[in-house]
Amino acid sequence: MLSKIRKLPEGLAIAAQSAEFWRRLAPDLTISDAQPKTPISRQAELSRKERMLLINDGFLHLKQPGIEADFTKLAAAMQNIVKAGLPPAFIGVYDEVWSIAGQLSEVMNVLLGGRAQLVPDFKACFGQPGDTGQPARRNRPGTSLFKDGTPKSAVVWLPLTPATTNNGCPYAVPAGQDSNYGKPEGGRADSSLLAIRALPANPGDIVVLGGETYHWNSRPARHNEDGPLISLCWEFQSREAAPVEGMVIDSYPYVPFETRLGLLARQMPKQNSREISTNPIWRAVQQTLANRYPLGVGSLRA
Repeated sequence: MLSKIRKLPEGLAIAAQSAEFWRRLAPDLTISDAQPKTPISRQAELSRKERMLLINDGFLHLKQPGIEADFTKLAAAMQNIVKAGLPPAFIGVYDEVWSIAGQLSEVMNVLLGGRAQLVPDFKACFGQPGDTGQPARRNRPGTSLFKDGTPKSAVVWLPLTPATTNNGCPYAVPAGQDSNYGKPEGGRADSSLLAIRALPANPGDIVVLGGETYHWNSRPARHNEDGPLISLCWEFQSREAAPVEGMVIDSYPYVPFETRLGLLARQMPKQNSREISTNPIWRAVQQTLANRYPLGVGSLRA
C-alpha cells in the first residue's frame, strides 16, 4: 500500500520542466540526449500464425517475446511518481519507456501488416486499493479494420507486475464471438458470457488489442493478495491509415525530453479528466507543459 501522498508543491508546474527533477524522483532510470539502444531480440520471428490470431480473435497474448527491460525498476519508479502525487503516466519522461516502444516496433510491423507508427496515446496505470477497474470499451469502434480484417490500430498492454484475476487483469471478447465486432455503431459486445477470455500475464508479456476489440480490466478482488497491478500501454497504427490522433510519432525510440513532456501534457486530460478538473496543481502542470511544449499535427520527429 502506498504511504500518504505528500501535498503537491505550488512550484510543481515549473519543476516538472526540469530533467533533474525527474532524475531525482527516479534515480535508477535515465533521461539522456543520446538515442537509446533497442535490441530487437527474437521479436522479429513473429509468424503469420500470430497475425492471423490477432485478425481472427481481435487480441493476442505474447508470452515473453524478448523485451529487454528492468520491469522491477520501472514499477518502483512509477510508485515514486504516484507517491509524489503525480499521474503515473509521467513514467513516460524516461528513456526506458521509449526503449520498450522501440523494441515493440518489429512486433507491430508484423501484426499490422507493414510499417507501424506510434500513436501519441501513451498510458500507465498504478493499482490502488479500492480501484474499480477499467470500464468495458472499444478503443476505436467502427473505423478500425481494413477489408482483410487486419486492425488499423492496436494497443499494446505490458504489465510491470503480475496481472492476475485477483488484481484486475484484462478480459476480452473474441472477435468471432462478438456479432457487433467491426460494425459502424460499435457498442457493447453481443456475445455469450461463455466466450469471455481472461488474460492474466506476467511482467514482460504483452497483450495486443485491436481497436475494435471489446475489452476491460476487472475490479480487483476485495481481499486481493497479489499486489497492485502496474502496467504500461502504447498504441500503434498502420501507416496505411490516417492518423487516429491527428499525428504519429516517427522518431521513437528517441524522443527529446521536451517532446515527451508535450505528449504527456496532451494525454493528461484524456486519462485524468476528473483529477485535472478538481486539482489545481495538476491543472497547472498540464496547462504549463502544454503551453510550453505545444505539439502540431502530422508526423512528429525528433
